[in-house]
Amino acid sequence: MSDTPPRRSPTRLQRLRRTIMAGLTIIAPLWLTGWVLKTLFNWADGFSAPLIGQVAKPFGYDEFHIPGLGFVLTFIILWVVGALATNVVGRSLWQFAREALEGLPLVRTIYAPIQQLVESLTSPGKAGFEKVVLVEYPRIGMWTLGFLAGNVPREDEAVPAHSIFVPTAPNPTTGFMLIVPPEQLRPTDLRVEEALKMIVSAGVAVPPALALPAEAEEKI
Repeated sequence: MSDTPPRRSPTRLQRLRRTIMAGLTIIAPLWLTGWVLKTLFNWADGFSAPLIGQVAKPFGYDEFHIPGLGFVLTFIILWVVGALATNVVGRSLWQFAREALEGLPLVRTIYAPIQQLVESLTSPGKAGFEKVVLVEYPRIGMWTLGFLAGNVPREDEAVPAHSIFVPTAPNPTTGFMLIVPPEQLRPTDLRVEEALKMIVSAGVAVPPALALPAEAEEKI
């Protein structure tokens, strides 16, 4: 005869809690996705609203507004700018304008870093990020994902250190920069897109290729 006590059936309160949590796991991602899409839509719609207002004002429509019209106009503007920037003449003009912007003392200190960061996040293979690494930060025994951005030479001409961009979760467009010796970095097999997905999900979407380093030292 087994001494194992019989398993108790869940109470009504436990069943209610389990049912509510099951509903939450379905509703919460859908709600957050809808909120993000709505925020982006409102931003794009409002981005072109002043332009639409200036065009409609001479015709007597001081507060002209059609929901979604600004979004469509913003999409058209992005498409036109992108199309111009990808042809030969457009690239030459944009290069000239970019050099002019970077020649302004105050503007270049703001524009150049932001432009490089946006390029790195939207086109990882084209811009600065070379690979995804693990950094033991903010203390020993704790690890965070970082993007290897470049090399930093040392005075003694030893193996250069690396500049690492560590994005914040769940918004990877903000973060901070570390200069880390190569022996304190651990390589990963992650693509930049996989790392960004994990960061945006606040660590919920863990890529299968990610594994914490073993005890043995492994340099990049």
